Amino acid sequence: MNLMEIFQQNPYVIIAICVVSISSLLYNFIRIKRQNVSNKNFLAEHPDAAKIYLTAKAIIASEAVQIFTVNDDHPETFYEGSKSGFYLLPGQSTVEISYSYTRPGILYKNVTQSTGVVKKTLEVEAGKSYMLGFDREEENFTFEEM
Repeated sequence: MNLMEIFQQNPYVIIAICVVSISSLLYNFIRIKRQNVSNKNFLAEHPDAAKIYLTAKAIIASEAVQIFTVNDDHPETFYEGSKSGFYLLPGQSTVEISYSYTRPGILYKNVTQSTGVVKKTLEVEAGKSYMLGFDREEENFTFEEM
């Protein structure tokens, strides 16, 4: 069965797939534009903000640190290529973060371990960059200047 036969038998399915694909691309384009505008506005108001990068790896097993709140407010997140992170104002800030690790299982499809949401106090200096990660051996979050 070739593509023309499929289109002749199911024209609405093909049209629906095209509409969903175009809508998804448009949504992501608008979301990225809004995020960039939000980041520019935040940095215009707070040029001394520090960048906090979040660790994330995905090869066979995946692991990631996620940010939920900064000082009980929504974090100002950013994306630089494949790296993600958030901005913090200089001084001390309380963040709610979590860590999850997913690996292929033997009896189950995937095995996921998570810390749950943890409150952590971070202190940053103006204009510097930091890495927020998790040490699985010691089972605690790491925070270091880049």
